[in-house]
Amino acid sequence: MSADYAWEQRQFTTAFEFLKTNTYSRADLELSTTGIVNIHYGDILVHYDCCLSVGDNALVSLKDPSLANAYGDNLLADGDAVIADTAEDQAAGRCVELSNIGDRKVLAGLHTIAIRSRIKFGSGYLGFYLNSNAYRKQLLPQMQGTKVVSISKEALKRTSITMPSLSEQVKIGDLLKKLDSLIAAEKRTLNLLKDKKTALLQQIFTQKIRFKGFSGFWKCRRLKDEAISVIAGGDIDRDMLLSSGRYPVIGNALTNNGVIGYYEKTYEVIGPAVTVTGRGEVGIAKVREGNFTPVVRLLVVKSVHNPYFLECAINQCRPLLESTGVPQLTVPKLSNYELSFPPTVSEEMSIGSLFNNINSLIAAINHKIELIELKKKSLLEKMFI
Repeated sequence: MSADYAWEQRQFTTAFEFLKTNTYSRADLELSTTGIVNIHYGDILVHYDCCLSVGDNALVSLKDPSLANAYGDNLLADGDAVIADTAEDQAAGRCVELSNIGDRKVLAGLHTIAIRSRIKFGSGYLGFYLNSNAYRKQLLPQMQGTKVVSISKEALKRTSITMPSLSEQVKIGDLLKKLDSLIAAEKRTLNLLKDKKTALLQQIFTQKIRFKGFSGFWKCRRLKDEAISVIAGGDIDRDMLLSSGRYPVIGNALTNNGVIGYYEKTYEVIGPAVTVTGRGEVGIAKVREGNFTPVVRLLVVKSVHNPYFLECAINQCRPLLESTGVPQLTVPKLSNYELSFPPTVSEEMSIGSLFNNINSLIAAINHKIELIELKKKSLLEKMFI
């Protein structure tokens, strides 16, 4: 994308004016497709993208429309931006640009700073620029607080913005909004697939539906009576741990598939096996096809059952937790899980294959989302300097 003209720099105060915001809490809000939208800082930080198309979408709105009466002169318009002035980390200062408001009324709510441009910007440009590293690096040194981080209007006044010609702003906004639309579409597909998986798991493990050709009663068994072994991982050998290698070393975390490193020549468990998280977000089972080494707090189940079926069966259980502080699942507790098994291994294999295929589809969509998000991140870094 070539620039039409050189980029212009302006002080924040010459480009924007501040609008009045309210302090209504979550207790005053509800989801609505027609109500008066109230932009809450928590939604900016967690739910909204850089640009928010209001329209008739279900958005957080005021329960009582009369609460907006005191803010009639500060209704937001297309192109306005709302900044979250508080966060538990350096996400403070994240903002959302509004568009497609139409006949709906929109207010800026708790812990927000609302701004309106004094000059014309291309649709979407502000939302992406004000969230870019190029702009946020001006905010970071001015953030205050430790447990709760905040940014003030005075801090914003000390920043400056850069912008290309209006036509280039429009092109930048359109391109990045298209990427956001692609990401949103993939996430909708992902959520639908996850919902379908959840429904199928519930129906299959209560025998409301079965594969054609299978009959007979399922039997409830304790895991310890069906497993070859149930063990907990050991300590990491830091001297042998590599960033890449042949045999993964798997920890209790869910990120990066639990892999924290590799050993080149040794392993503790011969795959396939099923690992189960024992601390934090406990009871999450996952099949490990190859040989690996588990780390402390990660539990490992070896059995003659189909591993993908066993993964599903364990994930259907509510963990019996130990510890009054951090949730913990131990070998004895996991061993006493009561699981339902079909009468034949072939039915296990059919069930396991189905959910393995669904998991593969979920992984593929997640990977696609990651690639689009990386592309967007790269463009943001290259476009805004």
